[in-house]
Amino acid sequence: MRAVLRRTSGPVIPQDNPVFTFGPFRLHLNNHVLSRDGAEIPLTSGEFNLLRVLLEHTNQVLSRDHLMSLLKGYERSPFDRSIDVRVTRLRRKIEPNPETPLYLRTVWGEGYLFTPQGEEGR
Repeated sequence: MRAVLRRTSGPVIPQDNPVFTFGPFRLHLNNHVLSRDGAEIPLTSGEFNLLRVLLEHTNQVLSRDHLMSLLKGYERSPFDRSIDVRVTRLRRKIEPNPETPLYLRTVWGEGYLFTPQGEEGR
């Protein structure tokens, strides 16, 4: 299993600390929990997986096709908008104002950019 993890494009998360932190949020990988200041924010499995992938690829523009490949392991159809729906739902949960996102921004014509430092990353 470690060999497979080493070959992936994302960082290997140490088993003793399976938590990503960004802004006031903590994503606990073992129990699929997102928390903000200790309060749990419920996520669907699709939202959790998208957030995990974005946190593994911070400060990188990821196209819809690349995100779909990372999430499902195959190419999407040209009309598949499931990534956009997940992004919209995730923004409602992590952004102070989803209309002007700080963490999960759209790069027009390219894809999505996750900036864990939020406002400071602009």
